[in-house]
Amino acid sequence: MNLHHDILEAAYPGQSHRFFLPISIGGTPALADEGAGLILSGIKTATSSAFWDYPDGRIPFAGALSVLLDGRDQPVAIIETTGVMPVRYCDVTEPMALAYGEGERTLASWRHHTGGWFRAKAAREGQAFSDETLILWETLAVVRRLCSSATDDSALHHTLQQPSGL
Repeated sequence: MNLHHDILEAAYPGQSHRFFLPISIGGTPALADEGAGLILSGIKTATSSAFWDYPDGRIPFAGALSVLLDGRDQPVAIIETTGVMPVRYCDVTEPMALAYGEGERTLASWRHHTGGWFRAKAAREGQAFSDETLILWETLAVVRRLCSSATDDSALHHTLQQPSGL
């Protein structure tokens, strides 16, 4: 039994071709909680990743459904990938940085913080990173909020809700 698959199947029966890996934002529990909060609030509608994060070549795709995890790896929402495009790090724009939803939400802030994160990640993982490096830019939307039982995390005890404002 796979909890993430079961959650997606309960919300979108018969659409397993759309199911993608769970997503957690940031590299620490605190950042994952912050990232999940920004996504749930609608402030963060984009994210990025390095192509080397997908060694099997299976990247997110428009229409993909993923379970969003908080800092305790608990499911908090189902998100849909609304768009995916490869972009050179140096070609990220001010509107893209705003959609990224983190920090000051400016291109300068995004380049400083996210660039530093990519460079550190590349160094840890033995990868090259420069302004010319292609990254995967993903836009996303919350399609269901998940309210889990405090006593039982099984898929049967998750309540699926439409996000507010949709």
